[in-house]
Amino acid sequence: MARERRYRYVEGNTVRKIQPSDRPDRRQKPNHRKRRKPSAKKHIQYVNVFYTVFLAAAACMVLWSGVNYLQLQAELTGKIKNIASLEMQLENLRKENDDNYTRIMTSVDLDYIKEVAVNELGMVYANEDQVILYDGGTRDYVRQNEEIPEEETTLMDQIRGK
Repeated sequence: MARERRYRYVEGNTVRKIQPSDRPDRRQKPNHRKRRKPSAKKHIQYVNVFYTVFLAAAACMVLWSGVNYLQLQAELTGKIKNIASLEMQLENLRKENDDNYTRIMTSVDLDYIKEVAVNELGMVYANEDQVILYDGGTRDYVRQNEEIPEEETTLMDQIRGK
């Protein structure tokens, strides 16, 4: 028995009935309602009107914000589609430009140009002392920052043989 009380474990195969504990009855408190004065009723109606107007204004602001958000979202979607179409046009133009460049470069016969320049126009290769090296930076153009130093004879004089 001491073991049962200590661990609160019941041995056996039958369930014992639990005795209900005595609970005090809940008694309702007497209902003491104060009667409202007529001025309090008017105040409550004023608060209800003010609250209704406030809720209506808040609902209008939320509705206006939602409409503006949807308009901005539609405008953004339109601009994104426009950017995508412009990117496609740019890609097509680049592809077309590359194709034209390849076509032009393959149509140029450098051997023919060299033959005409040497045989018909009388051009000759430059000597090593006629070549001036420079650091160009970019391949598109050359910007001259200083005057090229003059030598005893000019390049034209050397070409003429003077």
